[in-house]
Amino acid sequence: MFEKHKEKKAEEARQAELAEKARQVARAKEEQQAALALWAHHVEELQRLLAVASGDSSDQETTLMLKNGEISIAQVTNVSLIEDRRGAGQWQGASQGVSFPIGKIAGRSVRYRVGSTRGHYVQGAPIPTAVDVGTMSITNQRIVYQGSKKTSESTFAKLLGIQHAPGSITVSVSNRQKPTVLYFGPNHDDWVSNHLSIALALYNGEADTVKAQLQSQIDELQAQKPK
Repeated sequence: MFEKHKEKKAEEARQAELAEKARQVARAKEEQQAALALWAHHVEELQRLLAVASGDSSDQETTLMLKNGEISIAQVTNVSLIEDRRGAGQWQGASQGVSFPIGKIAGRSVRYRVGSTRGHYVQGAPIPTAVDVGTMSITNQRIVYQGSKKTSESTFAKLLGIQHAPGSITVSVSNRQKPTVLYFGPNHDDWVSNHLSIALALYNGEADTVKAQLQSQIDELQAQKPK
């Protein structure tokens, strides 16, 4: 009876070991498939960027009316237009003053108040506020924001600079006093940055340099394909 018990335990241990090996194989297969899918996604994205840099915008949907020779590079929805709005202000320096009795009139005490002042009103600090939500379009000539309340066009011909911050860009142009701040969220940072780089390269006639860089990245990734 003791031998049967040992054999049963040994069989249970063997089955547990086989089950663990099967789980490890399945886990390794899942990790391999995930790595392959991620690799394919990166290659596909680079190939799409290469096509855009080559002037192919056939798969780029846009709601923007394009001008002659204008190429749609990218479009992002649910973009917030950010503007400064004043916060709540307050009165400062107000004083109730002091009063003292000066006598009686018709049997009623009369007091005289001195030093009373209303103070002065201090405006609240400007607070960046989302004033509209719409679509940001990037072409080889301009960046356009189209919202339900406001629109804004920043042409590259009048571009002074573009500042990147997590999830947003600030665009300054010579024909507008205040810069345009567009918030699209940190998840789109790399995507927007890549497409903006291509848009500016096309505008500046530097498409060949960008295409060579993208092709080099594609070749490097192709050589690193997960097995």
